[in-house]
Amino acid sequence: MKIFPEKLPARFRQGLDPVYLVAGQEPLLIEEACDAVRKAAREAGVAERLVLEVDGRFDWSQLGSATETNSLFASQRLVEVRLPSGKPGREGGAALREWVERAGDDILLVKCDNWEMASEKSAWVKALDAAGVYVPCWKVKPPRLPQWIGQRLASRGLRADPAACSFLAERLEGNLLAAAQEIERLALLYPRGQVGLDEVRAAVADSARFDSFRLVELVLSGQPGAAVRCIRGLREADTPMPLIVGALARELQTIGSFQALAASRSAGEAFRTLGVWKSRQQAIADAARRIAPNVVRQALSRLSELDQLSKSSRRDEFWLQLERLSVGLAANKTEYCAA
Repeated sequence: MKIFPEKLPARFRQGLDPVYLVAGQEPLLIEEACDAVRKAAREAGVAERLVLEVDGRFDWSQLGSATETNSLFASQRLVEVRLPSGKPGREGGAALREWVERAGDDILLVKCDNWEMASEKSAWVKALDAAGVYVPCWKVKPPRLPQWIGQRLASRGLRADPAACSFLAERLEGNLLAAAQEIERLALLYPRGQVGLDEVRAAVADSARFDSFRLVELVLSGQPGAAVRCIRGLREADTPMPLIVGALARELQTIGSFQALAASRSAGEAFRTLGVWKSRQQAIADAARRIAPNVVRQALSRLSELDQLSKSSRRDEFWLQLERLSVGLAANKTEYCAA
């Protein structure tokens, strides 16, 4: 049964389903839906959780053997299968269908990122959907974002007028994680109150949209226009230039190292060697696939020149060259990364 994230609480009131497939392209909604399933399971007395991380070398027999082994501590467990690629392959699809057919006592939670709508037609997805709940977590479309923000503010006890919601939507440009963080800040600043455009403007004056890490995120995810707007915000906020260069350099060095290591070993091994936190791995892997290695190398060389500019009196030239470099990286074009 297909149920959208906002309908999950009502579904939980009817009891736990044996299977939950949470999949989509919006990380915040995916993680929150999975958290909701975990919480509902705990409240229903399912105290033990078994997590299986699926990568290119995962042995799918682990799913069957793990669930066939009785728990020493509980009669029922939450078995969580994390599938970053969103595609289990033939062996994985068969293992998931077999799990459903076996209909044991454990509850299955399958978490998928990089989801494609075409995957809904797969036999394993149809089997999980028929046995339990499929929770699609798609990105919120721009016209609906103000409404989403208003509903989330309301869930935190805040009332916001449409102008305030539209302002937040424009500032955060579809980044739900940044929007959620701003809403939490607003809830702390104005507990159980009414917020209008003036209050929201004041509260997000130092919005994450205009900090160095936000710029890195926009560049690496291929958003040149948003990156340029972010740079202009950083300039208006008088952000220290070496801080911006350092943030970009650290991420590019990690991507370059990952590209080199991943040529001869698995992504998981490369990330372990580099010590990349799990929460950052997907973004690094996506950027490494999108940006050519020669573009990364050229951009790093250009950043060393920008570092020198940042310590000189040529401020205008620094900001212009930073825009050019960021557009080049976001568009994966070497000519923009050249001096």
